[in-house]
Amino acid sequence: MNFLTIKALEIMFLIINIKEALSASEKEMQIIIDVVNSYEKPTDVVAIVCWRKYLKFSFVNKLRKLEKPKRVLFITKHEVCENKLPSKNLIFITDTRCPNIKDILFNANSCNKFNNPNRWIILGNMLIKNNEITHDFTNLNIMIDSEVILLQLYAKIFKLYMPYKIGPKNNGWIIESFATWDPIHGLNKSKEIDIATSVRRKDLSREPITMSVVVTENMTKSELPEIRNIHRDTLAKSSFLHYMPIYDFTNATMAIIYAETWGYLLNGTWNGMVGDVAQGKAEFAGTVMFITKERLPVLEYMNSPSSTSVKFVFREPSLSYENNLFLLPFKPVVWYCIVGLVFLLMFILFINARWENVKSCNKNKIDHTILQPNVSDIAIMVISAISQQGSSTELKGQYILKCTARFSTVLPRLTLYLDATGSLGRVVMFILFFTFVFLYTSYSASIVALLQSTSNQIRTLSDLLNSKLELGAEDIVYNRYLFSTATEPVKKAIYQNKIAPRGSKANFMKLEDGVRKLQKEPFAFNMNTGLGYRLVEQYFYEHEKCGLREISYFVNNKPWQTCRKDSPYKEIFKIGSFRSQEHGFNVRINKIVYSKKPICIAKGGKFGSVNMTDFYPALLTLLYGIISALVILLFEILVHRKQFKGKS
Repeated sequence: MNFLTIKALEIMFLIINIKEALSASEKEMQIIIDVVNSYEKPTDVVAIVCWRKYLKFSFVNKLRKLEKPKRVLFITKHEVCENKLPSKNLIFITDTRCPNIKDILFNANSCNKFNNPNRWIILGNMLIKNNEITHDFTNLNIMIDSEVILLQLYAKIFKLYMPYKIGPKNNGWIIESFATWDPIHGLNKSKEIDIATSVRRKDLSREPITMSVVVTENMTKSELPEIRNIHRDTLAKSSFLHYMPIYDFTNATMAIIYAETWGYLLNGTWNGMVGDVAQGKAEFAGTVMFITKERLPVLEYMNSPSSTSVKFVFREPSLSYENNLFLLPFKPVVWYCIVGLVFLLMFILFINARWENVKSCNKNKIDHTILQPNVSDIAIMVISAISQQGSSTELKGQYILKCTARFSTVLPRLTLYLDATGSLGRVVMFILFFTFVFLYTSYSASIVALLQSTSNQIRTLSDLLNSKLELGAEDIVYNRYLFSTATEPVKKAIYQNKIAPRGSKANFMKLEDGVRKLQKEPFAFNMNTGLGYRLVEQYFYEHEKCGLREISYFVNNKPWQTCRKDSPYKEIFKIGSFRSQEHGFNVRINKIVYSKKPICIAKGGKFGSVNMTDFYPALLTLLYGIISALVILLFEILVHRKQFKGKS
C-alpha cells in the first residue's frame, strides 16, 4: 500500500468521524429541544457551551420554530451569576467536553444556580456508568430540589438521568431516570417524573435537618416534646409540636440548636434564631415568628400553623369613661328643641306676666307670689320647673278676675275676654311643668341605663392612644424590640406616651400580671391572645369575660414557620406543613396549647356601682354654680355698700 493510499484512507476515516460527531451533536441538540418543549411553563434557555457558530445558529432556528418559541441567550462562564439573566424558569445548558467546564460549574454553584426553579442539561461522554456518576460533581450543590439532567448514550438510545444529593454533607448520589430518547420515537419521559419534585423526593432517608429554637429558660430544653409546664416558653413548645409531624412526613432526623432571641438586624448582622438560619447553621426557624420587611431577604415564610396572634386586649370601659353621661340621654336635635322650648315658654310667660301687671285692678297692693314681668323671676321659675322644684311665684290672674266681677253687669264681652286672659297664664304654667315632668322622667331613665353601659368607641390604635386607658405589653423579647423601634407616628406615640413615658419605668410585665390588671382596672394589654385567654378563662368571672375587645398593634400579627431563603427543603417541608394542617394535627395542638376568646354567656350578671367618674360632670356643675353664686354675692355686697355710702 503506497503513501497516497494511506493518506486517502486517513482522510476517509476523518470525514466519517466528523460526520458521526456532527450527527451526535445534532441528536443532542434535538434532545435539548424536545426537553425544553416538554415543559408546560414558559422557559428561557441559557447556553454556556463551546459550540461552533453554525451549531448555535441551527439551535436558535429550531427553538424558534416550536409552537411556543423560546428565547435563547449565549453567555460566558463569567456571566452566569450576573443579574441581567431572567430570574425564573431558566434551563441552563453546558457541556463537560468544553475546556472551561470546571469554572462554569464552580461559578454556577457559588451563586446557587443549581437551586430550584433553575434547571440544567449537562452534555458529555460517559457521565454515568453502572448507576454511578463518573464526572466529578462532588462539590456541587445539586440538592434534593435541583433538576439537573445528564445525557448518556447507549448504542443508538440516549438515556437521561437526574442525580441529586439529600444533604450538603452527604456525598452519596441518588439517580432518577428522567427519560429515554431515540431518533424514531423521540423523547419518552418516565412516569415518575410527572410527579412534582417536592413530592417525589420527600423521603429524606433520616437525613439530619437542623432547626434553631428560641428558648428563654433552660428547663425548656428537656421539655420540648412534652405538653407540661405549657406556660413556660409556650411558643417554642407549640412550634416544636407543629414541626414533629413534618419531620415524620419527610422521614428526616430532627437536629436542634438553641437561641436566646428571635433575631434582629444590628449593625448589618442578624443575631439570634434568624442569624442561625441566615448563616446556614440551621435550615428552619423552630419557633414561629412575625413577618417583617427586614427578614424577607433571608427567610422564606411557609405556613402559619398557630391560631394565636398578638393584640391589645382590653375590657370595654364604662360609657362615662369616654363620655359625659349627662349629655348622652338626648340627641343634639332634641337638646336644641328643648332650648328653643325654654326660650319660647319664657317669652310667653313674660307676655302673660306683663299683661297681668298692666291690667291689674289693684296696682297699689303688692303680692310677692305673683310672677313679675322681669327676666330674673321668669328664668328662676323656668329653672325650678326644669329641676322639678316648683316656684314661689306664679301666674294667677286673680286681680283680673275681680275686675271681671265688677264689670260683668256692664260689659259682658269684656268679662269673657278678661276671663280667658286670666286662664291663659295658668294654662302656660300647666304646660311648662307638665312638659318638664316628661323630659325629666325620660332623662332620668336614660341616665340609669347609661350608667350600666359600656363604650364601644375604642376601635383603632388612634382611639387607644387618645383614650384614658392605661397601656401595657407582655414582657417578651419581640415586644420590647418592636415597640421601641416603631416608626409610624401613632405607634411611636403609643410607646413614648403610654408604654414607656420618659422618666418612668416601661410598662412591660409578665403575662399573668397583665391579665390580672386587665381584670381589675381600665387597662389595655398587648399579649399573645392564645396564651392570655388561657389565664382569662382561669381568673375572670363569667360576666367579666363579656366586652373583651382586640386591636392589632402589629400589621402581620400572626406568627409563621420559616426557613432559609435558599433551603433545598423548603418546598418539601411546606407541603408537609399544609398536610399537617389538612389532617388536623395543627388544630389538635392549638386546642391543647392555646385558648380562644371567651364566649360571653352572662352579660347581665354584674351590678356596677356608681363611681366618681360617672358623676364628676355633675360635681363640676355644682362646683361652678357655688363659685358663681359666691362671686355674684360678693358683687352684690360691693354694689350695696357703694349705694349705702352714696346715700349717707
